[in-house]
Amino acid sequence: DNSRVLKITDKTIITKSGQPATMKEIVANEEVRGSYYKMPDGSMEAKMVKLGPLTEAEKAEREARRAKREEKKAGISPAASVSPSASPRT
Repeated sequence: DNSRVLKITDKTIITKSGQPATMKEIVANEEVRGSYYKMPDGSMEAKMVKLGPLTEAEKAEREARRAKREEKKAGISPAASVSPSASPRT
């Protein structure tokens, strides 16, 4: 079981399809995602809860981040990341 218990507070932002939503709109077994704060006592307080599948805008944003990460990885040449030792020989 990969479930987590998050505390919802008056500061928690709830959205559905990119629009503001309420607790009443949450249904059993619905796909959700979001972010949380880890509290000093180990509990988790929901920062944002997004209901339903990813919107097209979220899919595009995720793909853009993935492409940027791949581009960044490809831009680093192996020669630049491996440097010779600067320690003197004895």
